[in-house]
Amino acid sequence: MLTRPRLALVAAAGLLATGLAVAHAREFDVKGGELRPALDAYIAQSGVQLIYKMEDVKDLSTRGIRGKIAADAALERLLDGTRLRVRRGQDGAMVLIAPARSPAAARSEPPPRVE
Repeated sequence: MLTRPRLALVAAAGLLATGLAVAHAREFDVKGGELRPALDAYIAQSGVQLIYKMEDVKDLSTRGIRGKIAADAALERLLDGTRLRVRRGQDGAMVLIAPARSPAAARSEPPPRVE
């Protein structure tokens, strides 16, 4: 049984390990194209916990990433050219955030066609 101080130490070690996994360079080979499969490949190759909404990545694409690079930098490259941003939770997990569109941007889009 873990006492509170030991439990806190175990939790801190887990966060440190997650941070180290992100900081150390790894070999990546993520193909360009549709973003969702690329993110899934990134997760498998990096070992990073990444959370995203399906609707946020729908219809987005990436140029992919290949080579030895830190996991956080690899993710930034995968997201290059998209509106998505990365936030890191206190538990070390990374979350993709799609910024809300401004009312001005929404007004500048043409209204949907009704037929």
